Amino acid sequence: MYAAYVLFLVPFIAVGAPWLAVLVQAMLAVVAAHALARIADRIGGPLGSGDAAFALALMCYPFQQWVLALYTESFFASLAVLFLERITRPGPVQRMVWALAALLLFARPVGLLFVFPAFIWKFAALRKLGLPGWSLNCAYAVVLLLALCVPAVGKDKLAAIVEAHVICGFPEKPGAMEHFDGNSVMSAQKHLFAMNGPRYAAGLFVRRALSVFTLGRAYYSAQHNVLLLPFYLLFALAAIGAWHSRVQRIVGLLLALLVLNTAIIGFTHDEWSGRFLVPLWPPILVFAGLGASWLMVRVRRV
Repeated sequence: MYAAYVLFLVPFIAVGAPWLAVLVQAMLAVVAAHALARIADRIGGPLGSGDAAFALALMCYPFQQWVLALYTESFFASLAVLFLERITRPGPVQRMVWALAALLLFARPVGLLFVFPAFIWKFAALRKLGLPGWSLNCAYAVVLLLALCVPAVGKDKLAAIVEAHVICGFPEKPGAMEHFDGNSVMSAQKHLFAMNGPRYAAGLFVRRALSVFTLGRAYYSAQHNVLLLPFYLLFALAAIGAWHSRVQRIVGLLLALLVLNTAIIGFTHDEWSGRFLVPLWPPILVFAGLGASWLMVRVRRV
């Protein structure tokens, strides 16, 4: 499930220089920030939207901190941005898109929630089908359903669902795994639903999904949580940018990616250090760049 990242690390570990992997990840993150800028400019917001997205991507601490760690987050997010920038270009699908799609699929399991929706969106654009938004959204929902039904998920991964973790490691229903014998997220959800009822399951989904956007955590230091406070403004800027650009086709795709990757956390669990927010940063940063530019236009008019 993480084969692409393992292959990326192998040469650096082989020569005994893992720090070089960090350096390459940093360079890749800068390239991805440039790609984010191109996506923002392609959407067609106010002048400077791309520059704002580029600057925000470089300054976004919860996003860039993973450059320094040999986890999948930085590598995956950079690949996701490069893939999205390529596939949203006008014209037919290029060979590089297929290569990036393959890497993204095997960089992290949620890669399929980027690759499949993006190809559905691209196919509809190339065929000029003129499909209504609801039909594309139904196709995206099918992708999510397929992700939930993928078999052979380890019991240790499903335990966080069955035992009702919002943040992994904090079960609300300890011991619930005793009567569970499934092997997919869907089977774990069915067990959770059967054992606790629809009201509890729905509330747990909402709490998990909202936890992704709650950067402060009770077990972080006060100084750490204060450091993260400005990033709530980033979410507000993203909402402004998405609203003002809502008629653009690319925005529909980016919003779908945001919803799908939030939903998969709602159906599974969040991670204590905020790593699971990383796949959501690319669309958030594009929208925030657009929102910052729209805000500057309003300020100049005043």
